[in-house]
Amino acid sequence: MCGNCRDMPTQRERVCCDREACLSHTADFDLLVLNERVLALARLMRRDILVFIEEEDLRRANRHQAYRQFILWTHGYLGAGDRRVIPSCCVWRIRETFPDPYGQHTGVVPGRVQ
Repeated sequence: MCGNCRDMPTQRERVCCDREACLSHTADFDLLVLNERVLALARLMRRDILVFIEEEDLRRANRHQAYRQFILWTHGYLGAGDRRVIPSCCVWRIRETFPDPYGQHTGVVPGRVQ
């Protein structure tokens, strides 16, 4: 519907934001999900408060934090094991902004709660 989604490897990942004006091209998405300063602050909180080790590859760290930011922004805090699928248009915008040098992406990792 949004016109920015691409084919994904699994049926489960083939989700669209279902908006005429694509969610991945909004000012809020740019600020809350793609802004490197926001991502750095979120990674700092994750490292210092939640005691997670930060990834060495900055692009990968930003990409993974952007996925977490999107979920927090759209669904709120979910808790351990509760996973949601991010719309294809948003996944690809994050991947284009913080690319993997080898183009290797894991995709959706199932959690304990579906």
